[in-house]
Formats: sequence, C-alpha cells, structure tokens
Amino acid sequence: MSLMSANDIITRWSILDRISHFMNLLGVLIAIVSGLPQLNLIIFGFDLGGQFRWITDFIGGEGIRRILHRYIVTGLIGSAFTLHVLSFGLRKQKSHIIFTWKDLKDLIAYYEHKFFKKSKPSLGFHVPGEKLLYWIALVCLFLLGLTGIMMWMRSMFIEYNLLRLLHRIAFIILSVFVLLHFILNIVLPEQLTALKAMFIHGKVSREWIKQHHPKTFEEEQVISISRRRTLKLFLWIIPAAGLSYLFSELLQKPQYKIGEIIVEPAKVMAGKPFTIFVEVTNTGYREDAFSIQLFIDGEFVAERKVTLLDGETRLLNFKATLNDKGQHIIEVNGISKLIEVVEAPPPIEKEIAEKFKKLLAEAYDFIPVIKDGKIAYYEIYDDGGMLIAYGFYERVYAPTDRLTVTGIIDLNYKIKMIDIEKLKPDIHVLNEKILEPEFENQFIGLMIEEVKLSPEGKIDAVSGATISSSQIVETIRKVLGEIQSSS
Repeated sequence: MSLMSANDIITRWSILDRISHFMNLLGVLIAIVSGLPQLNLIIFGFDLGGQFRWITDFIGGEGIRRILHRYIVTGLIGSAFTLHVLSFGLRKQKSHIIFTWKDLKDLIAYYEHKFFKKSKPSLGFHVPGEKLLYWIALVCLFLLGLTGIMMWMRSMFIEYNLLRLLHRIAFIILSVFVLLHFILNIVLPEQLTALKAMFIHGKVSREWIKQHHPKTFEEEQVISISRRRTLKLFLWIIPAAGLSYLFSELLQKPQYKIGEIIVEPAKVMAGKPFTIFVEVTNTGYREDAFSIQLFIDGEFVAERKVTLLDGETRLLNFKATLNDKGQHIIEVNGISKLIEVVEAPPPIEKEIAEKFKKLLAEAYDFIPVIKDGKIAYYEIYDDGGMLIAYGFYERVYAPTDRLTVTGIIDLNYKIKMIDIEKLKPDIHVLNEKILEPEFENQFIGLMIEEVKLSPEGKIDAVSGATISSSQIVETIRKVLGEIQSSS
C-alpha cells in the first residue's frame, strides 16, 4: 500500500484555530467547574448547585474559585476569541458559518442517518451541528462575559438579580450544548479524526473530506488580498485592545473603602470600655489584605489587618476607653467621627426601640446590658416596669450579604421572634429567601442547644446563602449565651 502523498493531505485548521479551540474548550470547562458551586438552581426540590459546593473547598477556597472563574476564564476565552478573529482575517479561503433553515433540516437528516440509517445529507465545510454550537457558544459567551464583567466591576446598568439570571441562563445553555456536543463526538467514531485535527495537527485527508464534507470543495473559494480582507485582518485589534484594557484595570492593586464608623454605646461613658465598629470594603477585583489603623484625638490606639475577597465588606471592632468627658475625634485611615463621652448610661437608639416594639407589642422600656464596652443585649420592660423579655440587635456580615438580626428572647431563654433585614434598603442580598418568614420562623421556640444548622440542629440553611445562614445562627447563639450567663 503506497504512502499518502502531500496532495492528499489538507490543512483544515490552522495553528491559530487549534490554539483558539483548545483555549476556548479549557476556558469553558474551567468556567463550568468553578461556576457550579454558585449555580443556586433548585429543580423539583433538588438543590443542583448545592451538590457541587465541595468543589470550592477542594480547589482551595472561595478566593481560588473566584480567580479561576474570573481571571483564568476571562483570559482564556478572551484570548481565544482574539486569536479566532485574527485567524478569520488571515484565512485564505472562505467557508459558510451562518446557520440557516437548510442547516436545521440537514442537522435533523444527519442524525436520522446516524441513528436510523436514513439517507445521508450532503454537507459542506461545517456540519450543521458545528454551526449551531458556534453561534450558541458565541451568544452565550458574549452574555456570560458582559453580565459577569458588569457584576464583577459593579458597573450595573441593569438590576443585579436580572444580571445574575441572564448569566445563569447563558451558563446552563452553554454547558448543556457543550456536554451534548462532546458526548455525540464520542458516540460517533468518525468524529475522532475531526477532533484530532481540530486540537492537534489540523490535517485531514482529502478522501475523509469527500466522504464527510462533500460540498467543501464546491463552496470554498480562494480570497485574494482585498480591502475587505485587510479590514478583517485588522479587526483582531479590537478584541486584543479590549482584553488588554480589561486586564490592565483588573490587575491593578485592590483598594479598600472605609464605610460607616459605629460606636457602641452611641454616647460613651467616662472610664468605661466601648467598642468602635468599622466597615471595611474591598473595592478591587481580587482578594487582598489591608491594614486598618485607629487614632483617637490624633494618637495611635490600635491596628487591625483584614483579608477580604473582592467586593466583600467586613465589620472590624476596636476596644477603647476614654476618661475625659466631652467630645473626642475617632479617626480610621483618614475617616473621622465625633463622639461624646458622658456619665449617664446611654439611651436606646430610636430605630432599635421601634424594631423591638414591632416584634413585641407589650414592650415599653429598654435598658442596655453592656459587656466589654459593647451593648450585648437589652432588658425589655412593660409599662408596669416588669421585665418581660430580652432583646438584641446585631449586624451580620457575610462575603456576599450585609444583614441585621433583631430578636426577642423570653425569660425562659427561648427565642420568641426573629427578624432579618438588609443593613440598608439598597444593599444587594445574594438570596433574598434569607429575609423571608420561612427561614426566620425556624428559630421560634428554640433554645441555644437547638440553634444549629441541620443535621446537628433544627435550622435549615438557605440554598445559595449557606455562609450567611451559618453566621446568623452563630450570632444568635452568641447572644443567647450572653443572656443566659448574665441574667
């Protein structure tokens, strides 16, 4: 048997095409693996995303998952698209990639031939399945990139939940079609030649093309150097420049923002310890560590180091004591707040009193119980001066959520009422079911031993907000412990 001549071998995919295919496939696979833990999709009561939360721990934590899902995927797919556009401009022959009504009929006929032995359609350079996947991938990747970058860079011209929905839909559609295409290429053995050529050597035999893509030689034409081809060649500059600009922004050193400075009690008692809470937000695009310094009246008091994920806000606390009555200036990394030091015990804030009255109609008077310079909880009295309950108001900061938890505890140390709200009305919450009565009512009637996430306790976490659920549970347990140990 004679060796196949060079004329019998055709380069079907260039080196740029092959690199682009490999980078695209790798980027999509990493996007799927790193995106599954955040899917937050329930089908017939089955939490699909919850089954993959172990991936986050397996790959090294949420910080690593975000780097993979954002930087690595953006770099791979963005570079693949740039190479694809460059290859498109350099191509000396044209092929028809537009998916038409005829392609849909050919697609049906092709699989009828493969699985039901019907007549085989005559196909060109691209089979209909390739064309369909190409356009589905192009549209889905565009939506994933646009919505992902808008959420990541917090440039949201569309409501956040709508962006997440579009991102999730595009993710599911692309994953299903890539998986289906992969399975079909394994099931159909003749596709092995195309797969090897697409990712490895780029070459196929002339005989293989005549057998599987008989119209290839009819539809392809040599494209001469022209103004139109020159324009196509330089089109690659647009995605290359866009990708370069995006990464120049994303690779800048993360910055932080000092938000609200909260002092408890609001009016500090002379000679008594008090707590300074500081909101710190990572406004950059990746995890980083920040040094936060506290000054009072210009004098250094303490320093805290905090590591935050991109976009994460955390509440730091500092302990301090002031002996001199009057006004003092607290300064945290250039942000200052004026406080008043007095002798009388601090009154309850009006907003917190209203929350207690909303949850407990008999509530009339409130006395703060201070431990380590912080209001640990409140004693609640009726209009006759009788102690009727204990109340607490706590802020809960999770990587994606900022919440307040207001609770009423009866004199037997059982939870009487829990109310969970956003810290501020305009703050985004990853899964708003954590604010609904279905989650809150689980706590009613429980004592500290029962306030744990299932299966150890009686609280079911909200799907997609497990961390927030856990931190709410721990906050309530902490307050219950302080009430029982002090009262």
